[in-house]
Amino acid sequence: MVGQWSGKEARALREAKRMSIREFAAHLGVHERLVSKWEAGGDRVHPRPVNQAALDTCLARSDDVERTRFAALTVPEPVPGPLLGAGRYAAPSGYSNDAELLALIDTGAARGEGLAAISERDLIMAAAHEASEHAGRAESTNIGPSTLDQLDADVTRIANDYVHTPPMPMMVEMLRVRRRVYRLLEGHQRPSDTGHLYLLAGSLSGLLANASTDLGYLDAAGEQIRAAWAYAELCGHNGLRAWARGMHALIEYWSERPHRALQLAQHGQEYADSATAAVRLHNIEARIWSKIGSAADTERCIRAAADASSGAGTDSLHDEVGGVFGFSDAKAGYYAGATYIHLGLAEPALAATERTIELYRTGPARQRSYGAESLARVDSAAAHLINGSLDGATAALLPVLALDEDKRIAQLEERLTGLRRRICAPAFRGVAEARALDERIEEFCGATASRSLPPGSG
Repeated sequence: MVGQWSGKEARALREAKRMSIREFAAHLGVHERLVSKWEAGGDRVHPRPVNQAALDTCLARSDDVERTRFAALTVPEPVPGPLLGAGRYAAPSGYSNDAELLALIDTGAARGEGLAAISERDLIMAAAHEASEHAGRAESTNIGPSTLDQLDADVTRIANDYVHTPPMPMMVEMLRVRRRVYRLLEGHQRPSDTGHLYLLAGSLSGLLANASTDLGYLDAAGEQIRAAWAYAELCGHNGLRAWARGMHALIEYWSERPHRALQLAQHGQEYADSATAAVRLHNIEARIWSKIGSAADTERCIRAAADASSGAGTDSLHDEVGGVFGFSDAKAGYYAGATYIHLGLAEPALAATERTIELYRTGPARQRSYGAESLARVDSAAAHLINGSLDGATAALLPVLALDEDKRIAQLEERLTGLRRRICAPAFRGVAEARALDERIEEFCGATASRSLPPGSG
């Protein structure tokens, strides 16, 4: 092939190597527009000598499989043989290798009179060689058990570290690992390993949805969680399906679309194979009903969550990976507190939030979710204000107001804004302590995690 390349043959080499135009151009060291120009020109265009040499080198370094593909793609179009009558032609009989013989099969030339020109042994051996080569490619994989083990460990570490680490550095780590998964998916692996990679991609997309929410980017969070659902469907993992529907319901809830949120939470319950998944989804649904204002539906969901907690089922995401994907008793208490605040029920809200705060305070440090604990404290402060206790609200908020800026997640600002409306109620009008607390909250809300990002980070 040395020095005789046309645009058509360059395209055949690219397709034989199964590269995009951009990848092929980078491989050759030329601009992708030049490759596009070659291919558009076909037989009429011949690359310059320096690029002819690059194409020669590319072909020389190709493996046997790529060379076979290239040979098949560059077999000349069959030339009609002698006219036999009724518009039929005799098929050409020339072939020098398996690829050329199989190309004759593809074009339909090896029929009738053309079949007689083909050696029986050549045909049988070509078919056998093709099967052997294809099976060899099917058995090949770009991923091994140790790679999958490492990726599993990465996802578990990120999901558990996230609850006690600021969102931005964790988001960088999530993106790094997901990009590695994406690169692996572009290669070739066994179908079971492909499903495993889709589960990892979905889990990481779910984590990125959670982080996007904490930083106040609900539209981005919605895009991430839709991707997580797509991956859950691809790998058929009910745990990821249930978790993704719950997370999507929360995103809609925070976006002030409670009825859409209800549909998502209820749909997720169809996939809740584990007790943890069911408890989480019933708690999410209860929280949404309380925002809508239906006490009866809220109570129904709270009872359903209690019944589900006695179930024995588990799944690999909620119960084995845990962290962000889990739903501990402390997290359930935080959800209950928020639910009761929506209904204006101070006493059950206080009981739930105080239980949450105590469970986080006395539990393992690595499982202490600063976000859930801080939000529970805000709800506890709201319950105290409903009861008329400004001192109780101030005491509940002090640890929240002392949070580092990079841990001031967007939900805190939204909840504290609602709390400020309670502080401005007639019962606290003119009270110096109420004004001082309001000023501290205003200062806190001016420095959330999303606002602390450097310019251009959004």
